[in-house]
Amino acid sequence: MALDPQSLCWRDYPIPAPAVRYEQAFASETLAPDRISVNGKTVTLGLTEKNLNDLLRMTSTEVEDWRQRSDQEQCEYLLEVLRRHPNSMHLYKLGQIKLKKMSGLFRVAEWQLPDVGILRAFFHKPSADKPETAYLYHLTLLPVALDKVQRKSGQRYVLTKTGASKVEWDIETNRVSIATRAHGG
Repeated sequence: MALDPQSLCWRDYPIPAPAVRYEQAFASETLAPDRISVNGKTVTLGLTEKNLNDLLRMTSTEVEDWRQRSDQEQCEYLLEVLRRHPNSMHLYKLGQIKLKKMSGLFRVAEWQLPDVGILRAFFHKPSADKPETAYLYHLTLLPVALDKVQRKSGQRYVLTKTGASKVEWDIETNRVSIATRAHGG
């Protein structure tokens, strides 16, 4: 029996979403952090694209141009994001966002972080005359072998990996810290 898409959005998402295997996610999957520190500068939800360009000292690349969506269409969009990242981290994060029943204009941009990976920001503005704000971040780090991911000594819920840059993920607070070699990483 096919499920009505309308019904899929305003109840629990009916997509199998296994628990995140944290080491595997950190080694080679897309994270959905709440906060990202890049060389000591903090990226939080609610920033504008210009804020991010200034903070990261680079210009974004457009992934999706502005699109008008109703709250139902946005919910379906979030459901598609979950289908691309079917794990409990995304399930909970996207579930919180869908409860806001956002409508208006939506856009996606990304930044190539040298020797780190890709930071993607999902933006929303309720109308054309309002400023956009980031409501979701995806961080896709350069993949590494699973044995390169370690638990930080004395901190059970902090994963680290080093390479051209040092990256840490505090699982409990869902924060990622990045230090590039040029900045003492």
